[in-house]
Amino acid sequence: MKLSDLYGSGSPSISFELFPPRTIEALEALEDRLPMLIELGPSFISVTYGALGSNRSLTLEISSLIKNKYGIETAHHLTCVGSSEREITTMLEEIRKHNIENIVALRGDPPRGDLVFNAPADGFSNGDELVKHIRDFWGFGIAVAGYPEKHIEAPDMETDLWNLKRKVDSGADAIITQLYFDNSHFYKFVENCRAIGIEQPIVPGLMPILSVTQIRRITEMCGATIPADLMRKLEDAGDDNSLVHEIGIEHTARQAKDLLDNNVPGIHFYVLNRHFHIAEIMQRIC
Repeated sequence: MKLSDLYGSGSPSISFELFPPRTIEALEALEDRLPMLIELGPSFISVTYGALGSNRSLTLEISSLIKNKYGIETAHHLTCVGSSEREITTMLEEIRKHNIENIVALRGDPPRGDLVFNAPADGFSNGDELVKHIRDFWGFGIAVAGYPEKHIEAPDMETDLWNLKRKVDSGADAIITQLYFDNSHFYKFVENCRAIGIEQPIVPGLMPILSVTQIRRITEMCGATIPADLMRKLEDAGDDNSLVHEIGIEHTARQAKDLLDNNVPGIHFYVLNRHFHIAEIMQRIC
């Protein structure tokens, strides 16, 4: 089932995002958790894509496992990083062979150590070029990324919104947002998107907080902000991991409830390959 159908069903689609583990032990742990995650009833699960060949084969392996063993729809991430047009075509052929119908198409981050993104030889420079290539030849459902607080490389929100419009006009079926912690950012983002003619479903992306160190590192990388009152609670919790987890779970569940009350087409949870926190959140919002 393609994303256009999943987000057109009339009820919100709850989805999860996983990443390919870096070690055999972590992969085995994820394989053990997969049945528990699937029991939570996501509409689909997306799997991220390592840069410059790192863990790319695992992305397909995990996506195929989810789709073909467990019968859950999956969305395989694909980026422009380090691949020519011909190599991306080969990847799409392999993805299709595994019965996967959906792609999350991204430009991708510059390789570690590079300050700017440089298009590979005979490759694509921007996400809209990748979306167009997928749409022209492959018939996949396509999601692209949106940034409620703007992409960290964009000079301003207006520029970033028009970049998104180009991706949508190239053939995207849905927009999944980067993580954020204040729903007012999402609502304003949707309003701005609609004002420039973006009509596709816009799906909020939420990440539960597991530790202060984790969330500081991630927000510094992506440019998302943390509300002052939430940061204060986390800092006051100190080394009490159980309290930090509860603060993170409570905040994400509150975000999700508010979004569902405001008729979002779905929620995409960045679950960080864990189970306990998303299971608790799902229980609180169902």
